[in-house]
Amino acid sequence: MTSAAQGPAAGRTWWTRALVASFASMIAALAALTPARAQDEPDAEALDQPGGVVVVGVPGLTWSDISASETPALWDLAGAGATASMSVRTIGSWTCAEAGWVSLGAGERAGGAAPRDAHCMAQSRIPAPVSAGGEWTVPHFDELEEANAAYNYGARLGSLAEAVDQLAVEQAEAAEEAAAAGEEPVEVREGLCVAAIGVGAALAAADPEGNLAFWGEDLDALPEAMAACDIVIVDPGVIVGDDAGDAEDTTTDYDALGEDDADVPLDEEDTAAGEETEPDPIRVAAASEADEAIGDVAAALPERWRLMVAGIADSAAPSSLHPVLYAGHGIEAGSLTSATTGRDGYVQLVDLAPTALDVVGADVPAAMSGRPASVEADPAHSSEAAVAAGVDETQASAAVAEVGWKFYGTLAALGVAAVAAAVWLLIGPDRLRPLARTVCVAVSAIPVAGVAAGIPPWWRADNPELAFWLVIAAGVTVLTAAAWLPGLRAGRRAALMVAGVTAGLIAVDQFTGATWPLHTPLGYTAQAGARFSGLGNYSFAVFAAAVVLIIALTPWRGRARHIGPVVLGAAATVLVGAPSLGGDVGGMLTIVAALVLACLSLWGRRLSIGGLAWAGGLAAAVFVAAGVLDYLRPEADQTHLGRFVGAVLEGSAGGVLLRKADSAISSIGTPLTYLVAAAAVGAWLIWRRRSPIRSASTEAATVGLVAVAVIGFSVNDSGIAVPGFATAVGFGLLAIAVGPRPEPPGPEAPARTETAGTARGEA
Repeated sequence: MTSAAQGPAAGRTWWTRALVASFASMIAALAALTPARAQDEPDAEALDQPGGVVVVGVPGLTWSDISASETPALWDLAGAGATASMSVRTIGSWTCAEAGWVSLGAGERAGGAAPRDAHCMAQSRIPAPVSAGGEWTVPHFDELEEANAAYNYGARLGSLAEAVDQLAVEQAEAAEEAAAAGEEPVEVREGLCVAAIGVGAALAAADPEGNLAFWGEDLDALPEAMAACDIVIVDPGVIVGDDAGDAEDTTTDYDALGEDDADVPLDEEDTAAGEETEPDPIRVAAASEADEAIGDVAAALPERWRLMVAGIADSAAPSSLHPVLYAGHGIEAGSLTSATTGRDGYVQLVDLAPTALDVVGADVPAAMSGRPASVEADPAHSSEAAVAAGVDETQASAAVAEVGWKFYGTLAALGVAAVAAAVWLLIGPDRLRPLARTVCVAVSAIPVAGVAAGIPPWWRADNPELAFWLVIAAGVTVLTAAAWLPGLRAGRRAALMVAGVTAGLIAVDQFTGATWPLHTPLGYTAQAGARFSGLGNYSFAVFAAAVVLIIALTPWRGRARHIGPVVLGAAATVLVGAPSLGGDVGGMLTIVAALVLACLSLWGRRLSIGGLAWAGGLAAAVFVAAGVLDYLRPEADQTHLGRFVGAVLEGSAGGVLLRKADSAISSIGTPLTYLVAAAAVGAWLIWRRRSPIRSASTEAATVGLVAVAVIGFSVNDSGIAVPGFATAVGFGLLAIAVGPRPEPPGPEAPARTETAGTARGEA
């Protein structure tokens, strides 16, 4: 804290210089971690473009359906080409066939018009196109457009066909202009259209008016379709996992798409993740039927063409990961990835249309959120390895989904108990204080234990849920026991230890590929399709709360009181916002503003309009700078930051913000809401009984944690989960750092000054 001898002007100079230095260091680090836009280089593949692509969609197909004996064509494709696990998440927690086909044609998350029940019966009955005047049209396309207009995802149905038509028009115009100017003729590609085989494929191949360039009822029309169009979408008429004998589920109407749909009543035969059952003969027969059709397509594929097979939808709730197999001209064996996932071996349903456009050389339109899939060659790639990896990732995602809601509920319940323990520790009597301290440490350790749970492959255990909770219990036990070691019992050292381990573990995960939260409730499962790499909102809230505590509670001395927070704050901001690390849009805004406010409090500055302006201005400046740097990268390499800047420039950011705001508001009422409410009541009780606590570090920690909670709720679509996780980490640790009220001094003992009390607390 600035000494009185330095004077107010010198104090202002200190914190002004520190904030300017932090801004400069963050921008420099972000620039260093953001590769520059690649220079245009000759594309070797452009000299040998593929002739076309056939996309075969098989709703319900999963990795476990692929085997050498039952599906030999799929098995061979898995080894010969590139593969990935695909999230088919569109609107809601599972995607039925109608929504899957429509999303394929839109290159964006879209929903169906029919009611969506748990067994996808209604959305599996897709009407066939109708012929009028020699042209084929999707009969209920206007209903699909009306339904999707209400979902606020900005899906433009028919974008795939529209983009191909636009390329044909541009090439024709360029050829005419070149001919009129007497220049060298411009090559015009023949076959720039999208053909459909089967009723489901018609939804994906239709243009924005619902018209089709070519439609065939079955595979007999495939040769004609490939001769007419360079993109052919095939629906073999099979839904793997569909049981036509079941009556439609009328008891669970999940037509309110866009809701979380987490509690889905399922049949008793639906099994938990990891449980082995006998193969369903109906499912095996459906997979074999689809495989036979895929074998016919592969045999008829012209030279220089490509084949993509994708499980484009779920056959029933709950959702699952689905395979994508990509083979043919120019495709090496290996794994697929895309800019929307940023992780090898994962793509999303919305990436299929951009990948098809890439084959014919068409640009990806602004209406599509997907990006073309790219191949990461792997000489060791094989059918067996690809299928085994896909099955394992599917099992992991299902296991996380199974334990996730229980983890959040448990954390909320124990968090409320920790808030009560923290209140007792600060304003209650002496009895039971050791127990209260233990509860505070243990609950604060649960989130970091949740991050660490992604290290061992617990989902492969015979009982995955038991294995998960054992990992959580082990992590909590270790940190709680460490907090009672002789060197960590006094003062704020235990709080700093837990916060340090939390921030350090998340930082290590980010620098080593961010793989742990993907397999724990602290991240997003791959099947949810929210984030495959970088820093998710839950992990961000935990990390931000830990960093605030480290900066506020560390006993800085001299100039380190200004330099240390600036260095740590800049490093934390880079980890959260750098495209090659966290890539978290809302997290960058939140952590910069929260750390600025915390540092101002730590340096003796009271909250004011000017301080809030500094925090908001610096957060906005860092966000804009990082976003622009990411936007300048090649489109295929951009993360959420760059794509959001692109959405702002294209004028589509409003819909994104409205959707995120709606998601945040709808999160109120989930279990973590009660933890946040309990923290608010606990803070009020402490303020009434023990205010003021005269310590700059305590004020800095409080201001920083509140800022993380409030701003994080406002700018992240996870909503109440951000303040919930920040509370779970920060409330109890801050109470430990503050400690019980000191006994009043005796009649002959000198009264403690604010500075002395602060120094004692920081020892």
